Amino acid sequence: MSDKTPSATLAPGTTSSVPESSSTAPVSWASVWRVYAERATLRMLLLGFSAGLPLLLVFGTLSFWLREAGIDRTTIGFLSWIGLAYGFKWVWAPLVDRLPIPVLTRLLGRRRSWLLLAQLTIIGALCGMALNDPKLSLQPMVWCALAVAFASATQDIALDAFRIESADAKRQAALAAAYQTGYRIAMIWAGAGVLWIAARAEVPNAAAYQPGAWQTAYLVMAVSMLPGIITVLFSAEPAERARAESDAETAATRARFAATGIPLYGAVLFATLALLVLLLPAAPGVVVRAYDLALGAYLLPLLAYVLAVIGLARTGIRVALPARLVPAAVWFDHAFYVPFAEFLKRYGKQAIVILALIAIYRISDVVMGIMANPFYVDMGYTKDEVAAVTKIYGVIMTLAGAFIGGAMAMRLGVMRVLMLGAVLSAASNLLFAWLGTRGHDVSALIFVISADNLSSGIASAAFIAYLSSLTNVNYSATQYALFSSMMLLLPKFLAGYSGKYVDAFGYSHFFTATALLGLPVLVLVALASRLQAPKSQ
Repeated sequence: MSDKTPSATLAPGTTSSVPESSSTAPVSWASVWRVYAERATLRMLLLGFSAGLPLLLVFGTLSFWLREAGIDRTTIGFLSWIGLAYGFKWVWAPLVDRLPIPVLTRLLGRRRSWLLLAQLTIIGALCGMALNDPKLSLQPMVWCALAVAFASATQDIALDAFRIESADAKRQAALAAAYQTGYRIAMIWAGAGVLWIAARAEVPNAAAYQPGAWQTAYLVMAVSMLPGIITVLFSAEPAERARAESDAETAATRARFAATGIPLYGAVLFATLALLVLLLPAAPGVVVRAYDLALGAYLLPLLAYVLAVIGLARTGIRVALPARLVPAAVWFDHAFYVPFAEFLKRYGKQAIVILALIAIYRISDVVMGIMANPFYVDMGYTKDEVAAVTKIYGVIMTLAGAFIGGAMAMRLGVMRVLMLGAVLSAASNLLFAWLGTRGHDVSALIFVISADNLSSGIASAAFIAYLSSLTNVNYSATQYALFSSMMLLLPKFLAGYSGKYVDAFGYSHFFTATALLGLPVLVLVALASRLQAPKSQ
């Protein structure tokens, strides 16, 4: 959609995918910067920190720990599939959107109760990771890491909805920038901070690998979740929106299901979801043994299943339901199906381009990220060196990137900054390939980490604002979870093979290949910027 395309008239509660309109006067730079001082923006800074803390602790930083513990790169690559929890959070997002938590929801409200529950679970699971040594037994560590990932993804679902519902569309770029700043600072604390703490906790002249040092670091990370909990407790719950239209739709669906039954493909999807929940206890073992299976062992059955569901949907076959099950079917339909159908109806065929862009926009960064810390270890950089460079230069450039990206998105338009971010993200990966030719060069490390954090800050601030603009606030948690899940699903799946690629071709080829993955992103951003505004409802 073009930055100059006039916004269409949207249904109440629907945000436009074109947040900037040519029919309104340009936002002054003074107004842009004043938004950053508002209470909602400052609150999002702290909540962004809470959201960003767990990611590296089950992704990048964990890979550093595992590599020191003697775990091979191929296994580390496959263990990054723990992060696929973020790619499937749309599955349980409708529960977060609609299901109340006993006692907590009555005391705190729908959004804050889910936030608090997720944060407490993260703290407990991080403590579990701290008390396990992957060198002695890998599976308990995977269990705890999965718990962190699922709880963190749940926190993201509730927090994204909280952010979208806390301000109008014009302020989403500022909230996204503040959120991203807090998020990136937390990632630096969970990356450089963990390495610095672990280095300080090591016993001098002892063994090279000291699990007690990592235990101390991860316990500190668990305590670092407290600012997010305090912010949730002292924040106001976003106002509930009128549900009259939703109630009428629910009544109509109940009558239709009672009279004609439910689609057969819907029954299959529900049965699949129930089966996945039952099989969840086997997940850690599957992740640990994943490297024994070929790529086709995952993709071919999944493709066959998708084609079968599509075939059932095209038949239009419906199955009758007992009367007592109709209310549950109606709830499932409105929780899982309606939010996705509403997005497709609003954007029509344009949704294909939008979803394709979302699916690969961060592919360069995510696929490269899992091998960054093993790269530092293999290049001879110490924990202190990586921590010091990231702590100082990473923080500065992260702050600069997030605030510059948010300000540019409000002033110049989201799509222009999306294109800039896509170019910078791919280019920064080429810098890592160059770094691999420098040997142990701390000055070069400073330059590369600074450039990488600046580009990531700019790209992420604009991308979050773009995703927020696509949602209907009546389904904010579910729709945003779908978008952010798609953003991570393919990149994290490919990242699982990063260790195999590095073992086969080396780091230089790997970083160059991840930069080339960003080229299709440029094409999709260009196409998306030319789309028309969504149709009114």
